[in-house]
Amino acid sequence: MKGQPTEIWKLYNRANSTLEIPVYQRNYDWQIPQCARLIDDLEELALADPSRHPKHFFGAVVGKSEDSWKWVVIDGQQRLTTISLLILALAHAADAEEIKPGEDHELPRRIVDDFLLVDADPRNLKFKLKPVKNDAAAYKALFGPEDEFIESSNVTANYRYFRQRLTSTSLTAAQLWDAICRLEVMHLDLEPHDDPQRIFESLNSTGLNLSESDKIRNFVLMNQQLREQERLYEDRWNPIEENVDYYTDWFIRWYLTAKTNKTPKESDVFEAFKRFAERSKDSIPQILDDMFEYSKNSGAITHAATGFATVDRRLRRANLIIGDVVHPFLMPVVADAKSGVIEENDLHEVIRIIETYLFRRVTCGVAANAVNKIMATAYTEMRKLRTENQTYASLLTYLLRRRDGGSGRFPTDSEFGESFATRDSYHLRPSYRRYLFDVLENGDSMDSRDIASGIESGDLTIEHIMPQTLTHAWEDELGGDAERIHETWENRIGNLTVTGYNSAYSNSSFTRKKELDNGFAASPYRLNTDVKTAQRWDEAAMEDRSARLTGEALQYWSFVETDFAPPEVVRPTEPLGTDTSFRGREITAYEYEDMSETVTDWASMTPKLLTVLLQQHRSALLEYARTDSLLISEPAKHEGVRGLRVVDPGLGVWVNNSTDTKISLFRRIFDYLNLDPEELVFTLRPHKTVRKDSDGAEETPNPFASLTKFGDAAAEVAALQPDASDTGDLREEFAAEFEPFKREEWRRDIGEQPLVQFTSATPIEKMTPEEVLAVITGLFASEQMLGPGAVHAALVDGSLCSYLHHLEEVGASAR
Repeated sequence: MKGQPTEIWKLYNRANSTLEIPVYQRNYDWQIPQCARLIDDLEELALADPSRHPKHFFGAVVGKSEDSWKWVVIDGQQRLTTISLLILALAHAADAEEIKPGEDHELPRRIVDDFLLVDADPRNLKFKLKPVKNDAAAYKALFGPEDEFIESSNVTANYRYFRQRLTSTSLTAAQLWDAICRLEVMHLDLEPHDDPQRIFESLNSTGLNLSESDKIRNFVLMNQQLREQERLYEDRWNPIEENVDYYTDWFIRWYLTAKTNKTPKESDVFEAFKRFAERSKDSIPQILDDMFEYSKNSGAITHAATGFATVDRRLRRANLIIGDVVHPFLMPVVADAKSGVIEENDLHEVIRIIETYLFRRVTCGVAANAVNKIMATAYTEMRKLRTENQTYASLLTYLLRRRDGGSGRFPTDSEFGESFATRDSYHLRPSYRRYLFDVLENGDSMDSRDIASGIESGDLTIEHIMPQTLTHAWEDELGGDAERIHETWENRIGNLTVTGYNSAYSNSSFTRKKELDNGFAASPYRLNTDVKTAQRWDEAAMEDRSARLTGEALQYWSFVETDFAPPEVVRPTEPLGTDTSFRGREITAYEYEDMSETVTDWASMTPKLLTVLLQQHRSALLEYARTDSLLISEPAKHEGVRGLRVVDPGLGVWVNNSTDTKISLFRRIFDYLNLDPEELVFTLRPHKTVRKDSDGAEETPNPFASLTKFGDAAAEVAALQPDASDTGDLREEFAAEFEPFKREEWRRDIGEQPLVQFTSATPIEKMTPEEVLAVITGLFASEQMLGPGAVHAALVDGSLCSYLHHLEEVGASAR
């Protein structure tokens, strides 16, 4: 990058060259205060002694030449646009004699022709500065009649402000122009080896309040040629924003969740997107193509416009309850329905299941944090498990039902029924309350009233049949135990209904509420059927109504069942959580944020995970280590002691203990560091075992343990038959672990036979360990020559699983 201080006018003075502001830049957003500051500085500079104040620094302008005629502005568009507006206002003000011209009467025409226009032909004006599209029209209009100005634009507002200020200045046009010419910028010209995105981020790390999607737009468009930038902006980026109603930060966050199975923090969406793009095998245009498709499905969900009538009818109400975290799951499911992978009724049932799952949890007060992770991974898991033509609904039911307890559970009928009847339903979140009463009134009936919209608009309100204020009349109605009954039943569902006449009912007696004009006796709502027929409103009446509504709730939000069961070799996953028991379970892998790793047992996992946590929270974790007996702050003092694993020189951990003890340690650590225990996910062996934890200090460990730990994953792949794209991470991790076991002379190890010939003629159980390692080495070698495929094929056909099983047996017998 070449840089030097330069008077700003020189950037405009390149013959026939243009200053191009690319489409990824946000719109011009300087306001009147910034323009006022500029004028104040220029007036002060014009009146100052040039020998003492020859220049005024005006920040940096960064760009790169695309060709001899175009200089692309990477940073500084706000300054360049503002100066252009000021120059134009100065020329127009001088022509209109709103400011004295000074000695040079040709100044207005000259500065416009030389510094603002490339071609002054009035039939085809060509401008030096080319703002982004939403500003370009407003900027162009300033060169024409005033009745064509675009008043909604900041461009027009700031031009008008400059015109107004110039009418009151004591300076001449020549003096002000001289001051403009003394504005100095740091002119930075990028060279071919410079990374525009990295430079842009450095320059804008403070002071410029870019949204996450602003930064992502810059990132995906900046390194493209101008023509490609405009194509991607017009055909992809702008339609994406339109599809998601310009909630672009929100959409990209859930898009990344859908693609990575991890939900980035709202403030980290840009960094998460960069990591995703850098790791993706797809190009930026391909990623934008994919985002465009997802954005269409996002809009279809949000607006209940999937094109499937039954689905859209359900979505219109379900959107009140399903929330944002379901979006990463539903976007690809809707895409699959549109492409014919699943039927319309399957998509409808999927939404019904989610609706039921979430409302049961809300009603039972189950903590919501588990739902985020469940929905982030549900589509990937569902597709992995779908080995035949199972419905998505049955697969989703299995995924939601497999957690018997904990914060991810699907509440049972008994838990839901009791909570529904007894919880405070009046103080639910407003959208949940609208949803609840709409369902209770309409159920699945096609003959329905829009209760949710009525409550939202205020045309309907939630009415306490027994009022919130206990009057003497109501004390008589309820009997001697009135205070207890009122306290118990006030906000329960048995005492709540909807009406358009809440203010008329007030705290009236039950008889009056029934009999006054438009009272309960005349109510058109199904919800009030039993209220109409009740002779009095006491505890028995509320119990009867509560029982009726609870029965209807259990029917509408019915418990889900499925006969789907995955192949026995499929490994279950469980988050750390707060109460799940892992006793008797063997771990095969763990995943936390961007880290996932296959492990041999809980003892080997413990220091690996602590290493990850130490990298992110070193000070806090070391502080905590001083208070926990399982952690050691100075592990060197205990060198060689059985059961101690060194994490790094500042931290060690005792692993010669039970699984429960290790799990409890991590729950304490996560609580201390204020981390979400649902984000740490363990992959377990398919069946519970009684195998004792390894303490990490075996005298004769299996020499192939770092390879055989992949056996369960390999067996799972052989059973599920996934595509190569789904085994990429596993193959990459296995390749790294296999590196020390590579056989340099692998062809000699198998008798110089072709690999296929050797494996066809030699039963695996007859192979020596060296021959097994030679075969695996040969698989990787063939990938280097022929491209990916050999290792994936060995996973899918089960041969790699068999090789690993053989190594495990050989290694065990040698100990």
